[in-house]
Amino acid sequence: MATPGTGPILGGDATGASSHASSSSESDSASMPAYVRVILLGAHGQCVLMERLDDSSWDLPYFVYPSRFEVEQVCQDVLQALAPQSTNTFFTVNCDLFGAFGCLGRAKTSSDEDLGIAALLLVESHGHEVQAPSRYSWKTAVEVADLRDDDDLYQSTAVDIVCKLLSGDASSVLSVVVDPRYQLGWFNRAASWLSSFVAGRGAAVRGRVTQVQVSPAATILMVDSTAGVFYLKAAGLGNREVQLTQTVSSLFPSYTLEVVATHVDLNCFVSPAFSPLPDDTEYTRYAGLLGQLQIESRQHLDALLVAGLPDRCPAQLAAELLKWVDDDLLRGWFGHPLRYARLAKYVPHLVTLCHQLTRSAVPMTLVHGDVSRRNMAVADEDRPLLFDWEFACIGHPFYDWHELHTELSDKARRVYLDLYLDSYGKYGTVDELQSLYSAGRTLGWCIKMWHSLEQARACDVEFASSHMENFLSYWELALDGLMEVGPPGVPRDVGPRWTFG
Repeated sequence: MATPGTGPILGGDATGASSHASSSSESDSASMPAYVRVILLGAHGQCVLMERLDDSSWDLPYFVYPSRFEVEQVCQDVLQALAPQSTNTFFTVNCDLFGAFGCLGRAKTSSDEDLGIAALLLVESHGHEVQAPSRYSWKTAVEVADLRDDDDLYQSTAVDIVCKLLSGDASSVLSVVVDPRYQLGWFNRAASWLSSFVAGRGAAVRGRVTQVQVSPAATILMVDSTAGVFYLKAAGLGNREVQLTQTVSSLFPSYTLEVVATHVDLNCFVSPAFSPLPDDTEYTRYAGLLGQLQIESRQHLDALLVAGLPDRCPAQLAAELLKWVDDDLLRGWFGHPLRYARLAKYVPHLVTLCHQLTRSAVPMTLVHGDVSRRNMAVADEDRPLLFDWEFACIGHPFYDWHELHTELSDKARRVYLDLYLDSYGKYGTVDELQSLYSAGRTLGWCIKMWHSLEQARACDVEFASSHMENFLSYWELALDGLMEVGPPGVPRDVGPRWTFG
């Protein structure tokens, strides 16, 4: 068990959890230590637990991890620190209110060794009221406000957030916890419904419901039962993943996970557990699976659009890209004017790729939007499946190779392209399809950028937006693809690149 300031946290997703594409900037941030402060509100939300540093200074309960962390490990560390003698208490994380925010540690030295990623977690206690060790004390909003240090952006922002949560003003609190998943009591409601669902199937719950993931995109819970393991996935505010997953599961049950229950108010769905891919998996099988799903989906495009899948066809994407060259939110995200100027410089060339796809004979299909090894699995009887439909849309099928291009072999790509060359009607020569493939897999990153921007506009309450980090990471990957594809007239990229930090 880790202790405050020392415990290791392992990165990566658990079975069934979603994650974003890897990139150099995300790798940079993932390798930094995580400085985690915890907001634990007392009864009726009128006080917050603080840790005594010395006779005159206080801080929120503080933990340090070598890199980005797993939710359940943090909850175990909070339990060990704040309620070590309790046998009937556990903690859950509601949200991270900082997001991708670089800061100095408690030592506040200017050395690289003290630079990490700040996290400000709103956590909730379940069971008995916490009787914390003597170095902790409950503080009111007035007492917390007196601790504000205007010379420390991290500390002063944390104080401002805590004071809003302690204000007692509903509108002030909702400005911080606008997503229902973030609000106190949500975990209890979701866990209770998940347990009731299991009981309705004539099964008994083993242990308690636990958290797997909490992010701006989704919250994932897990429960073990006599009928097997089930996952509950609740989408973020404004995210249509629940409806999209239910529709895809209904129309294409042999290609994706089974949705066994949904809850409108909780914006979630439940699916049985499935197995991760073995290390020796032959991915050619999944390339064929993806192509067959896309081709089959042509018969259901109207139903998919009615169900809420967005239209991201190349013409629509071109129109969206052109809007980005004069967007105040994006201008702020890029920060430096020269970095934002690269957007205006290269958007016209991405638009040219859109026009190339529009003129082709390859039809629009269902697009998964995030196909990668982490979103491939095996169900019962060795049935391959794709899951995690957060980025799903109607668009050009070759979008789906933006990550697979580097993950799968040339053989797998040939199996996939042969479907469009021979099996379902000839949509071009080998050279023509290869050119379209290059354009499509480059523009696939732009589909993710579009989604991240939409989500930020719908619900972006973090101090340092994770949506921003994702958008800019995908932008750099899109430019890498554009430089590699090298269509005529594309100037060399001389930067400046965006990197985290």
